[in-house]
Amino acid sequence: MSNSKPLSLTDAVTTWYMKKLKSKPVQTKALTSATLSFISSVVAQKFIEKKKINWNAVIKFTIWGLISSPLVHYWHIILDRLFKNIKDKYQSWGKLIVDQLVFAPFINIAFYSVLAILDGKPKSILFKLYFDLFPTLKASWKVWPLAQFINFRFVPSHLRVLFGNLVGFCWGIYLSILATKKRN
Repeated sequence: MSNSKPLSLTDAVTTWYMKKLKSKPVQTKALTSATLSFISSVVAQKFIEKKKINWNAVIKFTIWGLISSPLVHYWHIILDRLFKNIKDKYQSWGKLIVDQLVFAPFINIAFYSVLAILDGKPKSILFKLYFDLFPTLKASWKVWPLAQFINFRFVPSHLRVLFGNLVGFCWGIYLSILATKKRN
C-alpha cells in the first residue's frame, strides 16, 4: 500500500492541466483562453454592466479567445528565440519592449478585425482601427507592461500564456465593456 495521500481536487486538476499543456499545448491554451473569455464576457455583462446577457457578444469573445491564444503561444516562442543569446537580466526588458511595440498593436488590430468580421461588418475595420486602436493601446499600456514584465521575468515559459490569460480575464472584462459601449 502507498503512504501517499489521495490528490485533492485542486491537485488532480492541476496535474491533469499540466499534462495537457505538455501533450497538446496549443489546444489546451486555446480552450483555456476561450473559457476565460467566455466567463469574462458574462461577468462584464451580468455583474458590471448589470444587464441581460448578450450571448452573441459572449460567443464573439469566446471565438476571440480561441483565435488569440495560439497567436500568443507562437509569439512567446518567437520572443524566446529572439532573446536566447541575451543575458538573463536584459531578456525580460528586451522581450517587454518588443512585445509592447510590436505585438500589442498587432493583437489589438487583430482583436478589432476579428470582432468586425464576426459582426458581419468587415468594411468597418479601418473605421474601428482609426477611432479605437490608439485609445485601446493607451489603456493597454497601463496594464500590460507590468503584467508582461512579471510574465517574462518570473513565470516559466510553459505557463506564460496561462498567466496572460488570467490578466486577460480582467482585460477581457474591460474590452467587453468598451466594445458594448461603442455599439450602443
